Amino acid sequence: MTLLRLAAAAAALIVSVTAVDQAHAQSRATQFEEHRTPGARQQMDDRAANFDRDRVEEELTPGARRPRDRRGRALAPEEVTERAQAAATAGNLSCQVTESSLLGQTAENDDLFEVACSSGAGYILTSATPPLTFDCLVLAAQADRVRAEGGEIAPNSVCALPGNQNAASAIAGFAREAGVACEVDAGKALGATPEGNLVYEVGCSGADGYHIEKTSQGWNKTDCLQIMGTSLTCEFTTVEEQVAGFQPLLTDTAIDDCQTQQIGLLAQNDTGRFIEVKCASGEGYVAQVKDDAVNQVYPCALAVRIGGGCKLTAVPASE
Repeated sequence: MTLLRLAAAAAALIVSVTAVDQAHAQSRATQFEEHRTPGARQQMDDRAANFDRDRVEEELTPGARRPRDRRGRALAPEEVTERAQAAATAGNLSCQVTESSLLGQTAENDDLFEVACSSGAGYILTSATPPLTFDCLVLAAQADRVRAEGGEIAPNSVCALPGNQNAASAIAGFAREAGVACEVDAGKALGATPEGNLVYEVGCSGADGYHIEKTSQGWNKTDCLQIMGTSLTCEFTTVEEQVAGFQPLLTDTAIDDCQTQQIGLLAQNDTGRFIEVKCASGEGYVAQVKDDAVNQVYPCALAVRIGGGCKLTAVPASE
């Protein structure tokens, strides 16, 4: 899986609104300076004075400053929301905008918005046709990766609205759609498959977590027991959580007295999953599990041909 490098792309879209306005004003002034009549000059001076007065009031009055669009027009909050919703709709996003912010303009002079949605992830997106859209969860994951490597994150390249600060809540909604029944307590975007499908990690409270993948046909889910058996990781799942979810399956089995310390997936086929169980007593077993029930149990000494044998429990060579 390759983590999407979208934070840099989002940052590259942003240019200073002030710089754009100043360049435009200077161009207009140069073009018309020699052709204005005294009356026109007075009108222009009056307009400039009014503009400066309004700008000073915006600068000095708390909460009075309004964002300006690509044409330099000051926008009220409801206008920002209306335009942001239009961009989200044009981008085919399933997003009912609940919060919005005008971040600035792109190099192509398109407005750049951040939106939080009533459900799911928020976005940074443009007013281009069609809009460019950047998933807030993916941007956050990319930012974490860049920081971990000692890099710096450009302004406006991650989502800042309050509604976009709870990744677990957004991913909990995805997890429900994917059929994950646990109580979600953490989550993040991991990246994308070669086909472009986004993948998220789901952390569960007191149980094994999952990786979930959004495909064109729906969601695929893979528990962390299987994920960790393929040398990948689950940041939000602990050994204790995996054991807590597995221990009840041993009730009324041949090893119901085993206090499980750790489990690991050895193999799986049509007959079920073969899960190694390491007990606090030091003994180890392989449990054949299907449909959340243990059908058969093998001591590690007799399971050397199942998935290469036990990995968590030492088996003497003589056995």
